[in-house]
Amino acid sequence: MRLAGAADIGATNTKIGIVGEDGRIVRRGTISTKTGAKPDDLVDAIAAELRHMLDAVGDERNQVAGIGIAVAGFLDREHTAMIANPNLTSLLDFPLRRAFEERFELHCHLEVDSNASTVAEYRFGMGRGASRLLALTLGTGVGGGVIVGGKLLRFTGECAGDVAHIVVEPEGRPCTCGARGCLEAMVNSAALSERGGSRKPLEIISSAKKGDAASISALAETGRLLGRGLASLSPIFAPEKIVIGGGLSTAGELLIEPARKSYDEHVGDEFRGKVEIASSKFDGWEGMVGAASLALASLD
Repeated sequence: MRLAGAADIGATNTKIGIVGEDGRIVRRGTISTKTGAKPDDLVDAIAAELRHMLDAVGDERNQVAGIGIAVAGFLDREHTAMIANPNLTSLLDFPLRRAFEERFELHCHLEVDSNASTVAEYRFGMGRGASRLLALTLGTGVGGGVIVGGKLLRFTGECAGDVAHIVVEPEGRPCTCGARGCLEAMVNSAALSERGGSRKPLEIISSAKKGDAASISALAETGRLLGRGLASLSPIFAPEKIVIGGGLSTAGELLIEPARKSYDEHVGDEFRGKVEIASSKFDGWEGMVGAASLALASLD
């Protein structure tokens, strides 16, 4: 089986692993991104972790054919470096693709994390078979990718643009972009933490699954605002399916059902009751899976 090493570099944590051409995760691990560290230090840390995994799976039956790197931010046209992200400034303009190719002597595909996540859903996840797919990832930030007719939509920064910077609450939380009440600012990890009494998002999700009313309420409010944002995005991208991924998607229906209800309350007649909204089944690993998949087979 053909394999690819992969890393999904987020603003807080970096997911690392080995993925097969069928989308199956063979090995996985997580390290802190340490955004204040020098870029070479982060690459070295990722490479060290990934090299151990590659050594463990490489044999005559399994061919490691490339490295896929997903990063939170806009890319240059040549996919050599990340050029914009207020949450990950230490990597701005650093030659990420070359750095990994030098360390592994393998082809490296560098991709926007939201695109990688969308590809994972389209090829192996809840977005399979969709002619028009919108996928959002909820974490430290909120990213979005779009696939239309089997092709990634590349508009700004080699992706669909900052789709989460539509305003859903005019007097809402300040956003890193300088505006207030953006979808990203209202449904990211920090927003959920505030609604849940300053607890960590995963603690809120865990408590909600055990029936804690305050935690359920925090997720429901996050879902309500998410649904409002999706209703605003639908006339732009006309999705057949919408998939919600990222770390917060592990809340499942506790987040998605309020989002569906809010979506139907706010969206126009053209989309009401006609768009499937689902939670990713990758438990936050979709960016890594998509990065690996693109290293093995391009979607462009």
